[in-house]
Amino acid sequence: MLTAAHLSQILMCPLTLAQRWADPLNVAMDTFDITTPRRQAHFLAQLGHESHSLQTLQELLSYSPKRIRDEYGCRVAEAEHASYARKPERLANRVHADRGGNGDEASGDGYRYRGRGPLPLRGRGDYRRIGVLIGMPLEEQPELMESPEVAALAAAARWHDAGLNVLADKDDLLAISRHVNLGNAACKATPQALSERGARTRRALLALGTMPRADGW
Repeated sequence: MLTAAHLSQILMCPLTLAQRWADPLNVAMDTFDITTPRRQAHFLAQLGHESHSLQTLQELLSYSPKRIRDEYGCRVAEAEHASYARKPERLANRVHADRGGNGDEASGDGYRYRGRGPLPLRGRGDYRRIGVLIGMPLEEQPELMESPEVAALAAAARWHDAGLNVLADKDDLLAISRHVNLGNAACKATPQALSERGARTRRALLALGTMPRADGW
């Protein structure tokens, strides 16, 4: 079982934050068989990257026109960038419409099922699937994901459901990162911030008393 001090070291987060998350994460990892040092290291490293060390737990989407162009240029026409700037609800409903189980822009699903949690769920389909796995009505009450206890369980359930424990056993950082960042471990694209994910994973492995099997990270 990880202590708050250990978690703070691994995730590079304030001790007070680690104290709030230590018990929920321990319960979640035990529930979904993330129980070896190697599995825990990979899980916590990816979780730490995605949540900026547990400090960003919701998709914010209060973007400038430039950020909208960079992130969502294929879904929002350039002439519309200014009208969506600094309007997170409107932007989420546009860019997440008709994907991930969401309805159209007018449905409001994009914002209702925006990214939440340290290993984010995004889209009605994600909330429905993971809700079933953890026995919580996430589709009906997506705001439950704002609780560390629920968010930790959801992160571990998503990890286990995707078969990432098996990839962690093999130290397959690239495949794990592809699933977490790109949604598919078999994708051929390079995940965002792969070097940082690798550095976090190495840090976690060493903190947990083991070494990476793979070279280059």
